[in-house]
Amino acid sequence: MIIHDLVVTPIAFRDPPLLNADGVHEPLALRTIVELVVDGGVVGLGEGQGGAVVAARVASVRDAIVGLRVTDLHGIERAVDAALGGDAGPLSRQERRVVFSMIDVAAHDAWGRITGLPVSELLGGRVRDRVPYSAYLFYKWAAHPGAEPDAFGEALDPAGIVAQARHLIYRYGFGSIKLKAGVFPPDQEVAAIRALAEAFPTHPLRIDPNGAWTHATAVRVAAELDGVLEYLEDPVLGIDGMSRVAAEVPQPLATNMCVVTFEQIREAFAKDAVQIVLSDHHYWAGSRTPGSSRPSAAPSAWASRCTPTRTSGSRSPP
Repeated sequence: MIIHDLVVTPIAFRDPPLLNADGVHEPLALRTIVELVVDGGVVGLGEGQGGAVVAARVASVRDAIVGLRVTDLHGIERAVDAALGGDAGPLSRQERRVVFSMIDVAAHDAWGRITGLPVSELLGGRVRDRVPYSAYLFYKWAAHPGAEPDAFGEALDPAGIVAQARHLIYRYGFGSIKLKAGVFPPDQEVAAIRALAEAFPTHPLRIDPNGAWTHATAVRVAAELDGVLEYLEDPVLGIDGMSRVAAEVPQPLATNMCVVTFEQIREAFAKDAVQIVLSDHHYWAGSRTPGSSRPSAAPSAWASRCTPTRTSGSRSPP
């Protein structure tokens, strides 16, 4: 199971005009594809953050990992970290983890292909047989300027959001719904959630304004949607801000913004800032994210409050 090559391919694909607190998605989304070539020509695949800078960083660690065993994940992680300069180098620990995460997933994929085992077995065995997926709704234009409208069309009001949800749920069978908010005045977004609750009364609902609200707005919206939301994601920014909101709202708070490293878990839970950590393996050093197979970093009492995001199943309009 020796690594013989690392092939890095930057890609770009069409991204619809999805709206969020920062503006609108660009017409193209960038990702990096990693191919780890091991014994017998077996290829393991990984992917992650895009752009020329990231792709160059991943390519730069090739010589450091060629010759290592694909099963030596700690050795690969140390080699990647050293090749990128470690703590004394120009990259932050988080930036180095982004590089390793792609290789980690590719290593697990290659390992599984060689042994004929699903990756869940390599991580200690499956926890469940089925994983529910969430429909990820966005306010959106019908098209980018100068482009043809996409199949989903415009979604700028509650009716448009409900239509988008119907399209996704009827096509893919999603069992829960998340709305990306922070785009319009909060009252309009509350109306959209209420419309979703009426249209899909059995689907758990979540809303995520990406920290765009004030404390007062977050508390008011949470009160208005008491009994409607399953949880409220990142209503405000920062651990301290989330802690103050959590003390005043009835719903659990979730985040993939104020807790993005293992080092931040202890403070966030000590301050009861979040009740659900949405961990993204692209940024948490690969497959060993909180709630998976890294109990030393996330004690069991904490891991029960952690769940993957992206990989756990979201789909937005293609």
